[in-house]
Amino acid sequence: MEATGRLKDGEKEILIMDVGKGGAAQRAGLMVGDRVMMIDGKTPDAFSKKTDSGLEGPQALLGNSLDRKSSSSNPVLSLRVRRESGQLNLSVDLPKSASFSFSRPLACPKRKNYLAEIARHLVEVQEKNGRWKPGVGGDADVYTTAFCGLVLLANNDPAHLPSIKRGIEFVKRASIDSINPDDPKVGPKNWQTAANGIFLAEYQLATEDKTYFEDLKTCCDLLAERVTEKGTMGHHYSIPYGGGGLIVINVQAHLAWALAEKCGHPIDEKAWENSFSEVSKSLDRKTGALGYSSRAPGSPDISARTGAMATALMVAGRDTKFANSLAESLVRFNGRMRHAHAMSSIGLIFGFSGIKQGSPRKYSEVMETWVPYLELSRLPSGGAAFFGGKRNIGGDQYLGLPSIGNASVGMILASAENRLFMHGGTRKGWFGKAN
Repeated sequence: MEATGRLKDGEKEILIMDVGKGGAAQRAGLMVGDRVMMIDGKTPDAFSKKTDSGLEGPQALLGNSLDRKSSSSNPVLSLRVRRESGQLNLSVDLPKSASFSFSRPLACPKRKNYLAEIARHLVEVQEKNGRWKPGVGGDADVYTTAFCGLVLLANNDPAHLPSIKRGIEFVKRASIDSINPDDPKVGPKNWQTAANGIFLAEYQLATEDKTYFEDLKTCCDLLAERVTEKGTMGHHYSIPYGGGGLIVINVQAHLAWALAEKCGHPIDEKAWENSFSEVSKSLDRKTGALGYSSRAPGSPDISARTGAMATALMVAGRDTKFANSLAESLVRFNGRMRHAHAMSSIGLIFGFSGIKQGSPRKYSEVMETWVPYLELSRLPSGGAAFFGGKRNIGGDQYLGLPSIGNASVGMILASAENRLFMHGGTRKGWFGKAN
């Protein structure tokens, strides 16, 4: 529709904040300040700021209605809006589109086309130096670029291989080349080192190109060196929060190590066991999910930590029962998927990979639940808009909303494929070949 709205806790109406010029909403007569009361003849349930409620309320009704109506013989969505003291009916002519069909996620044509559109968009907006634009300066572009590159890999278009390689060369220059194997106190942050490891490992597994194998090993070894005897990890070498650390780093390191092992780099068993001990102690017994750290296991922003660890364990073939239990907790609390360590993106990226890997029978059901998110993010011109959560999204703003928004939706869509090993892939050298 090319319009944005705002919701308040307990309300059923969507307050229109912006209407795109020339878009479907503007052509239908929707204006800034309108309040959408009814959608397709239905009054939505009230919106709740509780993260467990997920997309329930106006978002679910609007997203599902758009998905359904756009595939009908008469793709027109009816809206009843409140404007000043009056009410009026609007008819929105929608671009024709198929509906999502997640009874068989892998076969869904709309999912495949949407992923391909996002990949093409990412190629178009990639900068000459190989990065994708972040929200700020500093090192945000490295983390963002790793996830955008993973989307291009997962889409499996051989024409995009040069873009993927430019992305790898960028993270190598901007981050990996600063690592000193003899001094773990210098070099990049653990956030980007883990993301780089995941990206390089998936690239090697997909292409069987070992050009960057030494860089992959360097990333994994640095992460291992930065695990303390207690198993804690920090943003960098030092451990914050009075030595308590934050396991969102640990779990991404575990995924990098697990993927690198598939490439031929053995796991540092001491680092794995020490880190796994801290992760295990961070389990919230009430939810079955992973909290902030062993000192704060009850932290509610569970999705990235829980999903990444479930994914890592399944890739490594270790403690799979624990991985299954983590994935089941994500299924139960999938409404929280956009609530992850001051951002939404990695909650979605790792949440869906964790469910796909650890609870595959529930995966299609969860994907169906998230159709409104996918539909409301979809842009008519190709690509996806950023659709954040109900809490702090400062991390996403740091990474760059347009870039990480496309990466997030792209990785959700790609999770249905059995290509990336983090999505359940087992075949090497698949890139450029049919499934």
